[in-house]
Amino acid sequence: MDRLDKLNSVLLAVLVLITAGMLIQHKLTVPQNTGPAPDNRETLIKQYEKRMASDANLYKAIIAAKDENRFKDAMVQLDEMITSHPENPKSYVLKAEIFTEKGNLVNALSMYRHAIEMEPDLVDNKTPLFIGDSVMDLITVARGKLNREKKLKPNDATLTIALDNIYYLQRRIAGGCE
Repeated sequence: MDRLDKLNSVLLAVLVLITAGMLIQHKLTVPQNTGPAPDNRETLIKQYEKRMASDANLYKAIIAAKDENRFKDAMVQLDEMITSHPENPKSYVLKAEIFTEKGNLVNALSMYRHAIEMEPDLVDNKTPLFIGDSVMDLITVARGKLNREKKLKPNDATLTIALDNIYYLQRRIAGGCE
C-alpha cells in the first residue's frame, strides 16, 4: 500500500466518523413522537367546524351589513375586527368580497392574497374553508381588464402588483408553490 492509498483510507475513515457523529447528534436533538397518532381526519373536521361556527358568530353583524349593501359600515367593522383579531383571515376574505362587489379589483386581489398567505387551507378544495371558486371568478374578470390597463399604462406599479397577485393566486389555487 503506497502513501496515496493510506491517505485515501484515512480520509474515508474521517468522513465516516463525521457522518456518524452528525447522525447521532441529529437523533439526540430531534424530538421523537412516541405517542399514538391521532385520527387526523376526524380531528381536522372538528377543528374546521369549530372555527367556522366561531367565525359565523364573530362576523354575524359584518356579514349582515355586507348583505344589506352597507359596505362602508362593514369596512369600518372589518378594520376594527382586523385590529382585535389580526390572526383571522376571514376579515380579509370579507374585505375582498366587498371590494369585488364595489368593482375595486386591485384591492380585492390584494385582500385575497393576504388571506391565502395567512391561511393556505383557503385554497385547498378538500377543506370546508375553500374559496378558490370565488377567487378564480375574480381572476377571470380581473386578468383581462388589468392586462388592457397595463398596455395603456406600462409603468404603473399598482397594475404590476395586481398582475403579480393574479399569478400568485392562480398558482396557489392550482396547487403550486408560492
